[in-house]
Amino acid sequence: MKLYVATDMEGASGVTQELMTFADQPRYEEGRVALTLDVNAAVRGAKESGADDVLVSDGHGACGGYNLIFERLETGATYKLGGPAQRYLDGCDESTDLAFCVAYHGVAGASPAVLDHTQSSRSIVEIAVNGRALGELGLTAACCGDLGVPVGLVTGDDAVCAEARELLGEVVTAQVKIARSRSCAICMAPDDARALIERSAREAVQRSSEFKPFVIEGPIVVRVQYLRTEQAQRWRGRSDADMLDGRTVAFEAPSVLDAMNIYAGYA
Repeated sequence: MKLYVATDMEGASGVTQELMTFADQPRYEEGRVALTLDVNAAVRGAKESGADDVLVSDGHGACGGYNLIFERLETGATYKLGGPAQRYLDGCDESTDLAFCVAYHGVAGASPAVLDHTQSSRSIVEIAVNGRALGELGLTAACCGDLGVPVGLVTGDDAVCAEARELLGEVVTAQVKIARSRSCAICMAPDDARALIERSAREAVQRSSEFKPFVIEGPIVVRVQYLRTEQAQRWRGRSDADMLDGRTVAFEAPSVLDAMNIYAGYA
């Protein structure tokens, strides 16, 4: 089985504050450890159930996309580290059988939800696809869906696990913390959290044939609302985008994957 593991950091076990997710903050190294150990647990569980071709993609934006601690990573998988990549979800393609979303967080505006945001907590208010607001989980799942790849496992807080079930149906979730506010959660003990992730990863691989790709049929209209007008500057004057107001842009694409390549600057 070929498995693609998309990662973030805000949903990692024990992570509740931006002090742990930004590279210039004093507790960032704690966030890196938490993410690395969660990923290791997911890789172990997947391998135990027969995933023999595992690619983990470091998808958190801090430190140039290099957040996993290389020397502590689980054996038997490969790891995409750093950036920029060649395209959105680089490494996931039509030959991939299953995807995991590890250490994910709730869509911007979810509450209570640990460190909720969509793409950027500093600049993005909302990203909507065909009129529906989607967070990073929904966008990742839809891009995987365009490649025919289902998401089988989501790990993070209770908010993102509920979001996963709403979007994806009977997906496997590993709820490692319960949000009390944006920067507070009731967290499982470290060993308990990683044991849950490992068990959930085993289950997801075992049930892989049950999952269906999350597909949003094209053509796609994406609306991005920024927090401030200057953050939308790169879109002004483009012939393929419409400025709906000073901080909101809309553009069309054949698919969500094409749209996210445009948004991320790969196309």
